[in-house]
Amino acid sequence: MHLKFRRGSALLYRSTWVPKASAGNTHGFSRQTYVGSMPTSAEAIPSALRERLSDDECAFIDARICAPAKAAAERLRMEEERRERDPGWRLVEAQRLVAEAAERSAAQPVTAVTAERLMDAVGRLRVTGNPQAAEPAMTSDPLAEALSAVRSATQAVANGRYGKAPPEQVRTTRTYKLWADLWAAVEGETEGSLLRALQDRGFVKRRGR
Repeated sequence: MHLKFRRGSALLYRSTWVPKASAGNTHGFSRQTYVGSMPTSAEAIPSALRERLSDDECAFIDARICAPAKAAAERLRMEEERRERDPGWRLVEAQRLVAEAAERSAAQPVTAVTAERLMDAVGRLRVTGNPQAAEPAMTSDPLAEALSAVRSATQAVANGRYGKAPPEQVRTTRTYKLWADLWAAVEGETEGSLLRALQDRGFVKRRGR
């Protein structure tokens, strides 16, 4: 039995030896007779083809085609199961999509409910390694939320949400007072500001140091 492979199919030929002087030939030669074909991915010999084969030929085809096909199918099955269990590639893809969403949220903010659901899903992740490194994934991140809020406010101001400032007494407007309170909450040197808290925790150096 000989095999020829073409476009995902195995072509089966039975070889017989024609001796010298037989049928008038001057030398012996091998004659190949086409028997049938089957897919190279077949894990078993089709029943119609098996009926035309001897036991030895079936064993030959099982070893050359069916066994490798079974092994390949098993490897594929195991890889699919491993991929199904693996959270890593899902997180890589999610990280890419969230990064794209964060960029676009500057022009089109998402709802707080959407962000909270995302944070909740991240908080349910089981992590290994340095607990501090995993801290942002364990709970919602107030700094990230504050940054998102500031970006959203910036876009709202730019889009005219608060209109134009009056020509006089700007500091008496609600918008200016909110800005002053925001500045104090973030940059203020007094106790209770974000800057002072970050300085106390060593994340930000104090001015002059």
